[in-house]
Amino acid sequence: MAISYISNSSITGLKTHGRMLTLALAFMLLLVGCSTNKVKPLVPRQELRGVWSTELGGEVNYPAAIFLANGLMATGTSSGAVSVLNASTGAPVWKLKLKSNITAGVGFDGERAAVMTQENDLVVMKDGKILWQQNLGAQSYTAPLVAGLRVFVLLADRSVIAFDGATGKKLWSQQKPGDALVLKQAGVLTSFRNTLLTGFGARLSGLDPLTGKILWEAPMASPRGVNDLERLVDLVGPVARVGDVVCTRAFQAQVGCVDAYLGKLIWTRPSSGEEGISADGNQLVSIESNGQILSWSVNNGDRLWDRDAFKSHHVTAPLVSSKGIFLGDAVGWVYLLSREDGAVLNRMPIGSTRGFASPPTAVDAQHMVIVTKSGVVNQYYTP
Repeated sequence: MAISYISNSSITGLKTHGRMLTLALAFMLLLVGCSTNKVKPLVPRQELRGVWSTELGGEVNYPAAIFLANGLMATGTSSGAVSVLNASTGAPVWKLKLKSNITAGVGFDGERAAVMTQENDLVVMKDGKILWQQNLGAQSYTAPLVAGLRVFVLLADRSVIAFDGATGKKLWSQQKPGDALVLKQAGVLTSFRNTLLTGFGARLSGLDPLTGKILWEAPMASPRGVNDLERLVDLVGPVARVGDVVCTRAFQAQVGCVDAYLGKLIWTRPSSGEEGISADGNQLVSIESNGQILSWSVNNGDRLWDRDAFKSHHVTAPLVSSKGIFLGDAVGWVYLLSREDGAVLNRMPIGSTRGFASPPTAVDAQHMVIVTKSGVVNQYYTP
């Protein structure tokens, strides 16, 4: 079956033609605001400051993911410049310029880094050198997962492949054919204890990482509609984990949580959003396509609160920490929000109006990092 690729923006426009008029009006209002140079004043209620900033040497136009391990983090530019940085200082530990553009990455376990390229090559690196690479014959928009001395990839043909991390030997593959359309957006590929978690269409699946055998499946949404576009409900990352509970989003359909130890669905709720979700304690936060922020109970899916302050904004997936909720918007602001009601506690401009290539990622409870589309990595701190 032929697979077609479609961006989330294309789907949104096709599904909600009327919303285009709203976005056009919002854009005109934004231009008016910019021309008068008026920025609504904000009285900071909690400290937020930049710690360090590192330029990568190129733009980041793919859906980047940040992995941190052993005090290090890995990231890369669209043109193929891979960097491993000290997570505390932002100083480069090693760099490597690939010959191909990057379409997904950078997976990292503190030792090995992995990316997918425009030529459908999986490239695995260590200490600034290429260890091995394999052509996989299909595209990927999800960062490879480097874990347990293995490298796992989720391809756009809805297959998962496992490789030996040291040699590149193919260990197994698993495929679940689905609808003809797939999102040009990062899907779900992560680990839980000794289980590999991935998204096959609208289902969150638990796989044996040694064999690829499907151990359990949990339906996060039900495909509906009469055509391929209306039936598209792929799971999108990042996912949220609280203990044994893993929560995720089905694109423009639902959010929900699964007991990943038992492989059982706990709850799902309707939610028309495009970005991944985040959780801490009993609080899960998701963002609707129109920018509305929703807070849910991880335990039972009850709505805790909602916030309309970011309506008509395009914002990143959130990061929920014990200090607040972090997110970035499309015109280059980082925000810190209250966990109690979503109120803006503080914000900082990043000096770029192109927005962000990655969602905020926690370094610890007080620090987070984020990558801009202009190729700058920033770390922020809140006490």
